[in-house]
Amino acid sequence: MKNTISEKPAVRKRIRIVSARITDVEYQALQKRRKDAGVSMSRYVRSALLSAKVVQRISRTDAEVLRKLAGEANNINQLARRANAGGFAKVASELMMLKRQVVQIINSLSDDWKNN
Repeated sequence: MKNTISEKPAVRKRIRIVSARITDVEYQALQKRRKDAGVSMSRYVRSALLSAKVVQRISRTDAEVLRKLAGEANNINQLARRANAGGFAKVASELMMLKRQVVQIINSLSDDWKNN
């Protein structure tokens, strides 16, 4: 009869290998961080992989929207220069129109961008 109290719990076997190519500089940075953490490279990389937050690449649609937004920012800067030279009243209506356009552009961004 086996003694159930002294039996070791089942150990998960790590049988899968994940590989990635990195530069010498990246490898040196990994080595330093894992040494600072006081763990093996496997343990460090495994922990980093499992706890990392992956940020999705920007979609083409969102990239186009962000370019439009940058263009509107340029327009706002030009209006600011005109307001400084000739007074705010002369550009107030244009600024309100630009505000509406900027809000429209921001609303057309995907939720990923709006929530960050």
